Amino acid sequence: MRPWMRIAITSACLVTGLLLMNARSQGHATPLRRALDDFPTRIAAWQGQEATRLDVETLNILKVSDYLMRRYVDEAGRGIWVYLGFWESQRRGAQMHSPKNCLPGSGWEPLEASVMAIPLEDGHTIHVNRFLVQKGDQRELVLYWYRAQGDDVPGEVAAKAAMVKNAIIRNRTDGALLRVSAAVETGVAETSDRLVTFVQAMYPRLGDYLPD
Repeated sequence: MRPWMRIAITSACLVTGLLLMNARSQGHATPLRRALDDFPTRIAAWQGQEATRLDVETLNILKVSDYLMRRYVDEAGRGIWVYLGFWESQRRGAQMHSPKNCLPGSGWEPLEASVMAIPLEDGHTIHVNRFLVQKGDQRELVLYWYRAQGDDVPGEVAAKAAMVKNAIIRNRTDGALLRVSAAVETGVAETSDRLVTFVQAMYPRLGDYLPD
């Protein structure tokens, strides 16, 4: 099958699914298990030191149900920013916004984009987006992925497809966006390793907050 045909079929399936989703009832608004403000301030060698609150204009665009934006610092003083955004329902215009769109809109120029595998302590592996961006002489490395009711999904299209499937089968459209980022100071490889180590330490805590 030609690539353009696969794209057309995938798009048609998504559109059909979205129409079916909107034709159904309002669906369930699925809450968090615990508020994200309660997310641990200590994760392995990192200590949460400051949190940021989004302005009203940004919140009106995101329509997020709950979120966490916190900076964690290790013993060497190196910081990692964590953003967790959760939507109880993605109906009525509320939807997850891709960092691939938001970061360039904030002046960050994309340099590299790929998908990487992160092995976890429990033996399974998640796949996340690895996004290197630059603004002026500053570079930042971003890892992000989506949580679709217990499933970890790297891609935006796959996340949308999972939402449509869950809306039809489970009458739920809740989901989460998870992003960790750090300034590139001593090299991209070192920064990537540090972010991966943080994700591995943080991941087991997610189940206490995000619904399956």
